[in-house]
Amino acid sequence: MKRRDALKAIGVSMVASGLLFHRCSNEKADRVISRVNLELKEGRELWEWERLDELNSFTFFDRQERGTLTELVDLIIPADEDSPGASEVGVPDFIEFIVKDQPELQQPMRDGLKWIDDYSRQQFGSAFIGITTNQQTQILDRIAYPESKSSELRPGIAFFALLRELTASGYFTTKAGIEYLGYVGNRPNVWEGVPADVLRQYHLTHLIT
Repeated sequence: MKRRDALKAIGVSMVASGLLFHRCSNEKADRVISRVNLELKEGRELWEWERLDELNSFTFFDRQERGTLTELVDLIIPADEDSPGASEVGVPDFIEFIVKDQPELQQPMRDGLKWIDDYSRQQFGSAFIGITTNQQTQILDRIAYPESKSSELRPGIAFFALLRELTASGYFTTKAGIEYLGYVGNRPNVWEGVPADVLRQYHLTHLIT
């Protein structure tokens, strides 16, 4: 699948407008707002380091799930001649982190990965990572651009919507993703004084040196 075609499944307008994955629990927001005396270590509060240690202490996705997830994110954002694919910039790691940080996403992700394997076996006789790229693309086309929301496909459609949001958020917050979008951000400018034509307009040509 070409990157141009794959990005249709994400919606470049969503990416460009900044409407990426941004969930934050009220508990975390309240904790940040309520802090007055900050205890910092290398630019982060101590509770942030404790939270990172906690999340990094265990793995959520098993080997099979991780393999399927890696195949999926690379189908959503494949490599091209100019940019790396999603797995190359660590999108599976990003998704692993997010689902550990936000446990409400764990069951939808696990159920979705199971659904796509089950559907793949039903359609092509093997789990998702065991079928051809063409067959994988056929499955994704059915749930990314569904012609109908049949009961059979409904779980896959919901799963893919979540997955592409996570994939886009993970990819387009990396250096490679930002460069692909062409975003340059704020850059320092060089001030060379008021332009001469403006000075002439306001009869201040005597200030021109």
